[in-house]
Amino acid sequence: MKAWMAVAALAVVPLVGCGSSRELNKARIEANTARKDADSLRAENKALKDKVTELEGEVASVTKERDELKVAAEEAATPAAVPASGKKRGKK
Repeated sequence: MKAWMAVAALAVVPLVGCGSSRELNKARIEANTARKDADSLRAENKALKDKVTELEGEVASVTKERDELKVAAEEAATPAAVPASGKKRGKK
């Protein structure tokens, strides 16, 4: 009789362990939530990287325009060379 009980116990106990437990279900839910959060964060990260690339392009064009305007302002501020009148001063 004890042998049959041991066989029955060995057959039933592993089957009980195969069922899903609360901890396992909770872990699955947390894993799925984390996966969804990671996907949404990846999408947000991609959108932000695209925006940064766009803004870097704008900064480059504005910097180029600023440099061109600075050069033009310097050229306009430089007085034209005054031609010499050809008169020489005498010695005292």
